[in-house]
Amino acid sequence: MPKWKRVVLRLGVAVIVLGAYGWLFGSQTMTALLARYEYRKLPDVGKTPVVLTDLSISSTAHRTVSYFGYEFELPWDDVDEQKDETGGQIHLTFFRSGNTFWFSTFPAKDFVNGIVKMGKLDPKSLRQLYGDEAVESDYGFHRIMLLTTPYEITPFISRRQAAARALLLTIKGIAMPKARSGIFSIQAADFRGFQFENPQSRPQRITVELYSDDGGIDLIFAQTIDGSAPMISQPEINRVIQSIHKIPVRAASFGPNEPK
Repeated sequence: MPKWKRVVLRLGVAVIVLGAYGWLFGSQTMTALLARYEYRKLPDVGKTPVVLTDLSISSTAHRTVSYFGYEFELPWDDVDEQKDETGGQIHLTFFRSGNTFWFSTFPAKDFVNGIVKMGKLDPKSLRQLYGDEAVESDYGFHRIMLLTTPYEITPFISRRQAAARALLLTIKGIAMPKARSGIFSIQAADFRGFQFENPQSRPQRITVELYSDDGGIDLIFAQTIDGSAPMISQPEINRVIQSIHKIPVRAASFGPNEPK
């Protein structure tokens, strides 16, 4: 066969192969490349939860408080009660050290229902995209979302899967708190959830999201980063998390150590 024919034949085969690849995998390839490019600016999105290994609980002096039907222990005794603020389902506790503590609650499936509403989806569509777990609870949706990374999108998954995972990454990038030092799976008596940031890296804030069948709780431990206040430790955070429990509505108070 003449050389020019061999060249033409090879070019023809290459065009056919590239065309077939583009037809079968082009959309997924573009989605994968865009995901890797876009989320280089958001490295936290590439992180996934790991099990929290430090389960120790602080034994320092503490005070029992109750807000919005939940009771728990704060392992700090320098609360500046004059600065405390409560609004809606949010309570802010200020400490004389300069640190602060956020406690808020939200209804069961609040996040899932919000996604359905904002995306103009119905639960059936969400179930088809992400399975039963994502529809049944906020914890289930967050678990699936947090396990998704840009590297989960490859040219060799279906277009539907690529689009579904790209949507999860978008939600993760918007909804996930900062987690430069890691994401941790946590378990308490009545809750499952996630902690964002490792206290040992002394981040400005450590966020904890807890979920149960009855609803959820957001905790934010904020601290000064200039070293002027004591560092918030994992055992102290564990003391708060492991002591949280629901109390009867009539027994709940809106401040520390009030008569029940």
